[in-house]
Amino acid sequence: MSKQKPLTYLFVLLSILNALGIIFPEVIDKKLVTFLPFPVLILLYLFSVKKVNILYFISLLATFCGIVLFNTASYFEPSLIFYAIGVCLYVVIVLKTAVVISMRSILMTTIPFLIVYLVPLFYYYDSVQTDIFNYIMFYVFFVGLFFFVSGLVYVNQRNTKNLWLLNSGIVFLISTVIHGYYIFSEKLVSIRVAIVFTFLFMHYAMYRYIITK
Repeated sequence: MSKQKPLTYLFVLLSILNALGIIFPEVIDKKLVTFLPFPVLILLYLFSVKKVNILYFISLLATFCGIVLFNTASYFEPSLIFYAIGVCLYVVIVLKTAVVISMRSILMTTIPFLIVYLVPLFYYYDSVQTDIFNYIMFYVFFVGLFFFVSGLVYVNQRNTKNLWLLNSGIVFLISTVIHGYYIFSEKLVSIRVAIVFTFLFMHYAMYRYIITK
């Protein structure tokens, strides 16, 4: 427990520096701070549990590979694959631990899932290059599925653990939508800052879901 607090504070500090690197690139080396928060989150997880969840650990590694590739020129498509693998494993983890899900809750969350999955794709369709559209569909499908599953689980069992999961799903949705807006519409500094915070908080919320009993 003594190692968790310093690592949590370090994760928050690095997340802030990551955002500040966008606003003040001449002061903070963005290339350096971009890659640091996630390894700290991985260490935070390892110090938080006695038995490592292998699927979760692999999902963290896959996501970190996605971060590295995404911030490396000409590796956009492979980064989406690694991101999608990470989110897909999140879905698998949640479904493995979920309670029995009622038909009513499935109906309640199906429409939001379809909206999450289809609306952004139709909105950005004309802006997306044909050669990367399939990669984006692949990634966005798992984002939408994760949001769908997280809502489904929380509707069926409302507790602190599942609230962290729901927060993760909602924030991940927001992060993905504004990231698409940034790439295909307006490249605003404020949006990049929002992307950083939502992306990192989403993964932190998932970490809290994993370690909460």
